[in-house]
Amino acid sequence: MKVFKQLSPRQIARYIKSFHRGYFAIESLGTFEFSAGRISIHGLTCRQRLRLARQINQAVSQLGHNEPLLDM
Repeated sequence: MKVFKQLSPRQIARYIKSFHRGYFAIESLGTFEFSAGRISIHGLTCRQRLRLARQINQAVSQLGHNEPLLDM
């Protein structure tokens, strides 16, 4: 499980797109589960975590299929 120290939706989206299934954590917000390249929003009750999940899922879809996943 990857632990992100800072909130960076694009970096997290690249991680999710690379592994497609698993878990990751953000130090200040806790653990998230993702499957099929998207964060599962079921079970998220905190509005901040839900908003973040939607933001990251949007970043994943914006990456596109042909864009190389290079470090920023």
